Amino acid sequence: LSGDEAAATRLEVAETLAGLTAAMNAHDPEQVFSFYRQDEEFFYLGCTDILSGWGTFSSRVGDYYRFNTEVTFEQNIQFIQVLSRTTAVAAMRGGSSEQEALFWTEVLQKGGDGRWLVTYEHESWPGCAVPRGPHMGTEGTGGMLPPAEVGETGIEG
Repeated sequence: LSGDEAAATRLEVAETLAGLTAAMNAHDPEQVFSFYRQDEEFFYLGCTDILSGWGTFSSRVGDYYRFNTEVTFEQNIQFIQVLSRTTAVAAMRGGSSEQEALFWTEVLQKGGDGRWLVTYEHESWPGCAVPRGPHMGTEGTGGMLPPAEVGETGIEG
């Protein structure tokens, strides 16, 4: 991409992320979900908990926005890396009225309709609990390698 194309892409992604933050503060799950790719390849890592697949994520997260309407969010973009015309990664720092420090990493892809959608999200905060295994209801492994393959490839997880 040229410098101008990359700058325009960063602006599009920044506008998408601002819309996501506004949707989070509106506490409307459907509005929030409109910023995510809704398929079984969607992946969320919350601190140390994994939600693989759209059905698992939406069923857990939707209720959070419905029942915690007093919580407000702030997200400040720290960095947007444009990987291609249709793929970007963003790192954000912010907080909420519940948690002083929150950190997000978002992988976004641009769909055929021209909209940027979050395909992978990692949210973390200081003091995360030691991993205890996947959330109840986590389904499938998404794009993860089974443990035997992890050891064989030398990839550590």
